[in-house]
Amino acid sequence: MNLRVLYRSVGSENKKNRPEYYSKQLALESLLRAAAQVKVPMSIHFVNDGTIPADRLSLMAEAGEIVPVSCGSNRASYRHVLRMPRLRRWAEDDLVWFAEDDYLYTEQALSALVSAAQARPDIDYFTLYSTLRFSATSTRRRPAMEQSSNDQLGLPRFDGVPWNRAASTTSTFGVRIGALLADERLLRAIPFVGGAFDRATCLALQGYQPFQLADLGGEPPAVEPPTAARRAARRAALTSVRLTLNAVALTRPERRWRTMLVPEPSLATHLELDDALAAGRDWAAEAASVTAWSQARTAVSTIGGGGGSGSPAPEVAASGGGFGGSPGAGSRKPSVA
Repeated sequence: MNLRVLYRSVGSENKKNRPEYYSKQLALESLLRAAAQVKVPMSIHFVNDGTIPADRLSLMAEAGEIVPVSCGSNRASYRHVLRMPRLRRWAEDDLVWFAEDDYLYTEQALSALVSAAQARPDIDYFTLYSTLRFSATSTRRRPAMEQSSNDQLGLPRFDGVPWNRAASTTSTFGVRIGALLADERLLRAIPFVGGAFDRATCLALQGYQPFQLADLGGEPPAVEPPTAARRAARRAALTSVRLTLNAVALTRPERRWRTMLVPEPSLATHLELDDALAAGRDWAAEAASVTAWSQARTAVSTIGGGGGSGSPAPEVAASGGGFGGSPGAGSRKPSVA
């Protein structure tokens, strides 16, 4: 199994409520630090929409392939990267990690992802970040979600990391390419439902109805259409596509219902405050650790040093249970690049 990372990046910033240590440079460095711990063959592809600052671009050029694109929006670039594994004919048993450029990773994040994927070949979707779990009252027509309590009791552990079932995540997630090819048409269509399309994606893939009656008309946009006719047309269009997605999710064959796993607590976080920041870890300390790693790496590079740690491939201890599906696949060692 190869790990393929598709890292979507833009040079611009938005007005989200960020922690004081936030920067896209830090986010990129944290991914590179995590990538250095991966013991299977991997490649990183930086899908850059527009101009990227020189300091980040230099790091990208050292670490992988730069793929310039002119998509112009989050939805367009997301739909673009979903096609890339098929167009590049990557192997169906490879794992692709779709990454956005404002996430902070722990050092073990990507290696834990690989361990879980190797230990559970029956699971197709993985994430390193999720704050939501299904509650006991969930049904396919009325999924109910609650904030993660970070309770690890009874959870299976792969290479020492506990994993749980995620109800929802963002557009930063991992999937086996075989499953991606089967789901690609659905994944590329869902962004047109508007709003939090990533949550709708996770629910539909797992066989749950994404929208309740009150949600069908969509959320009011930041700037309303100027006329009543256009507002009505927008509402009618959203209602149509959301009803269609509901029908697709509920008629999805059981064999195609996906399960998405996440570490408990998360090993990465969206760098946004309030409920978006994953609980259970000291992310400010993690950011400081990334900065120290980057400074040490720069110092080594300056004096002409370098090289890997030479540490052996870790054992993958797999145990079953916790979130459905077959039990763990037993202990194994990943291949070493």
